[in-house]
Amino acid sequence: MFIFGALADAVPALRKERAEFKPDERFLHVVNMIRTGQFGWADYFHPLVDSITYSDYYLLANDFAEYIATQERVDAVYKDPAHWTQMSIMSTAGAGFFSSDRTIAEYNKDIWKSKPCPVPTYSD
Repeated sequence: MFIFGALADAVPALRKERAEFKPDERFLHVVNMIRTGQFGWADYFHPLVDSITYSDYYLLANDFAEYIATQERVDAVYKDPAHWTQMSIMSTAGAGFFSSDRTIAEYNKDIWKSKPCPVPTYSD
């Protein structure tokens, strides 16, 4: 797994400073390509372009340079099949805690508080 971007505790301050933030030139270039229809459907993407140009609530511009650097790391690791395979296996093995079964059980315990429904058994 390759992690990048602002940490959660930094987000409120970054949002407050958004008006003074100067985005990476590569980010501005990509946004302009989308705005001018380089990928088709400029009118379709207009709301998206406006949302990241005028407010950028999700701080895409802030994370863009780090995203590019992280993608370069991904590309380098992918070129080494043994390393890529090892990382893939370790990532899968470490994902157990994030299983949907655990998440649903936790939601039930903390939020829904529903009781288990016994599954009927049939015997011949």
